[in-house]
Amino acid sequence: MLLLASFGVIILAIGLMGDSIGLWENSPFLTNLLSSLTGFCFAVPVAIIVLHRVSIFQMDHQQWRTLSGLASDLSHRMSVVAVGLRVHSSPSDHGAASDAFWAAHNETIMAIKNWLDALNRTDQQQLASALEQVITQGDRCVRAWNACWGSPLDVRGALAEIRMRWNTLIGDVEPRLRDIGRPLFSTSELHIEMEEALEWIGAGSTSGRLDGPLSPPTWIEEARSALTRIREADSSSSPSGPLVESIHHLEAAVSSSDEEHDRYEYLAEVTIRLRSVVDAAVAGPQRLSS
Repeated sequence: MLLLASFGVIILAIGLMGDSIGLWENSPFLTNLLSSLTGFCFAVPVAIIVLHRVSIFQMDHQQWRTLSGLASDLSHRMSVVAVGLRVHSSPSDHGAASDAFWAAHNETIMAIKNWLDALNRTDQQQLASALEQVITQGDRCVRAWNACWGSPLDVRGALAEIRMRWNTLIGDVEPRLRDIGRPLFSTSELHIEMEEALEWIGAGSTSGRLDGPLSPPTWIEEARSALTRIREADSSSSPSGPLVESIHHLEAAVSSSDEEHDRYEYLAEVTIRLRSVVDAAVAGPQRLSS
């Protein structure tokens, strides 16, 4: 292309020199031929440059459409999965289930406190009644949680999927969109919040693994295990016996459910905002025109 343009310059120079001395006055065919050849030498490079730029624009546009569609799908699915940790899809039903859980949670903690207070008394009938309340309220708390949030197995699967999709979005799609000048996130704030939410909830490392200390909390499993041991323990055991130890394990498990509940709610909140930001980026003014 450069050679062709250079050749055109040479022909142009020759033509101008010929004009200055009247060389072409009696050669109309040669004049037209040289004029056409000169125009060709300049027109072809210009056309190639224009077509190249059009091709780049079309490629960027097609890449934007593909990547923005993928980003939208990923963020929508993450939001659906996070909100899907709730047993009830309706916000009002979920709110009612959450309120029922907190009521059962508080009653269980109170029943445990009453039993521990009764442990220092000699009235075995009162101690047995207090223990029955611990078991009743503990079972109620477990049922209320199950009516509010998915099972530990479902939660682990959901968190693994969210982590995998987030890794794809932030590790593959977003960098490629930045390369064509169309980033999804104008700041790193939401990126940081999403990482914090996944780390807080225990949704594995950036590799997407869910093993070791990063496994999701499972208070419900600890509570069930403690309730089983409480039923099997000797109710007349000493303050240092297996029953007391199991009661304390149940108390610790129920207390830890506070944070787990907040973690799931926070994850749903962040993924909903992520979905909104991605949707705005895909449909916003920075989108390549069609």
